[in-house]
Amino acid sequence: MFYARHIVNSLIDRSVLLEEFPASGRVVPELGDETVRERLVYSYRLICQIRDNDIQVLALIHQRQHLDADDIPRSQ
Repeated sequence: MFYARHIVNSLIDRSVLLEEFPASGRVVPELGDETVRERLVYSYRLICQIRDNDIQVLALIHQRQHLDADDIPRSQ
């Protein structure tokens, strides 16, 4: 239970950091879209889209999970 709580807290902390540094992280390789970035948190990929002053979490997936561009819903 401690490990799960630690992971969740780390995910929240990384999400909060996105407010200050929205362009941090790398462009998601499967998408190649500069507005969609990911931050690695332990074994998970926190995938977000940056639009103007908005940051939307699109997905949280395990690194070993196969990801296709169609798997990630994006705003236009």
